[in-house]
Amino acid sequence: MLSSWLIAAAILLGLLCERLTITWVTRSPRGCAWIRRTPLLHPNGISMLRLPMGLVSIALAHQGWWETATLFFAFWMISDLTDGTIARNCDLATESGKWLDPLSDKFMYFPALAYFALPTSVRLPLPALWVTAFLLIDAFGQASRLIIQKKAANYFGKAKTAFVTIVLTCTAMDQLEPLWFMSERFVYVMMVSATLLAFMSVYCRIVPDAWYANSLTLANFLCGLGALWSVHTAHPLRAFVLVFVGQFFDLFDGRLARIFGSTRHGPVFDDIADGTSFGLAIGYLILAQVRLGLSQGPADLAAGVAWGLALFYVACVFYRLYRFLRPTQAVAPGLFQGMPSPAGAMMAGSSVLLLAERWPWAAVAMVVLTGGLMVSTLRYRHFAQRMWPVLPRSVKLIVCILLLIFVDVALAHKLYTQFFSLLCFAMALTYGVYGLDPDTYLPGRRRGAASAPPAEPE
Repeated sequence: MLSSWLIAAAILLGLLCERLTITWVTRSPRGCAWIRRTPLLHPNGISMLRLPMGLVSIALAHQGWWETATLFFAFWMISDLTDGTIARNCDLATESGKWLDPLSDKFMYFPALAYFALPTSVRLPLPALWVTAFLLIDAFGQASRLIIQKKAANYFGKAKTAFVTIVLTCTAMDQLEPLWFMSERFVYVMMVSATLLAFMSVYCRIVPDAWYANSLTLANFLCGLGALWSVHTAHPLRAFVLVFVGQFFDLFDGRLARIFGSTRHGPVFDDIADGTSFGLAIGYLILAQVRLGLSQGPADLAAGVAWGLALFYVACVFYRLYRFLRPTQAVAPGLFQGMPSPAGAMMAGSSVLLLAERWPWAAVAMVVLTGGLMVSTLRYRHFAQRMWPVLPRSVKLIVCILLLIFVDVALAHKLYTQFFSLLCFAMALTYGVYGLDPDTYLPGRRRGAASAPPAEPE
């Protein structure tokens, strides 16, 4: 019997070989000509071949051949990347392919989801309620392609497919030998995340383009409200994770507004959401954690320091948001005057989670430093405009998926508080240093404002 780690290594090696081979073949005119002469290698041909393979995978698993079933399923899911690369590089994209490709994905993972939701199918069955919700939402999304113009998959759809593949593969490998990170709660959280991605994929396909940015702003605002409630109910890690998730919504709402347009009050909504998630929620977290850390001393001192620090931080965030709309200095597009509030939220929130219990005064110092950086005149580069766009699309998708999985791990395993907080602190600290505009410390290097991309909401 092959171990789960050997199977994982084989899948990753197969993915690497597929990417290198198909990229090399499709970059060559001779390779594309050969593919055009071979109907089975056309994107639609590959999609047609994939239609029965999900049922074959489950038939193999039902017979107890879990190694074969897992590798077989992974091979055909990897082929989903193959047909997309061929369609783009060999100019073989068709209108029918825009609905046939996602349909073949559903024929692949729908049988596995339904089978793994059965109580006796696997060691850790998938939650039947969320599997049902996912299947209904995803089926509705496929049916919507028949009546709407936006038939191609969006980024939420691509992330959903990759995420479901990871969930199913991990569940299958867990049958060979229990994986250390697999638990009933982890499987539940992963399935909830996949369902939310499916909903966002359908939502972005059926709503008008101008609503995209406000939709993500609303999601950020809801994360802030959830974080406030989590702090109130003594769940600081959950609160911080929600703010962390809200950062992704905030990262893309301005970019979508620039690409697809937005409503008239979009910038105001964005500031309200940022103030809730990165201001009030983190301020409440600071109040609770610092007060708890200083509880061994005089009660009045603990309460006074905690309240003063929280109010100071919230005031810095709101001043930072106000100054973003009305800067006190001329700042080139793509630059911020002072550390952006999302980065400040990550630095302050992770600091109090890491330090407040053992070294409360170190946590106090870090929050004061964070507030000072936000209201300072230091110039920081816009992550979404100047740092994120230079990354390849595949890298962006992988990063988002890995971070979402990490968030799920943090939610599923309550012992991950320190590790998750340390990661966020390292990310915030890296941005705090690397995100500084070179003109801040190299005045001779001046970027032309005309060559910079236009500004967008933070």
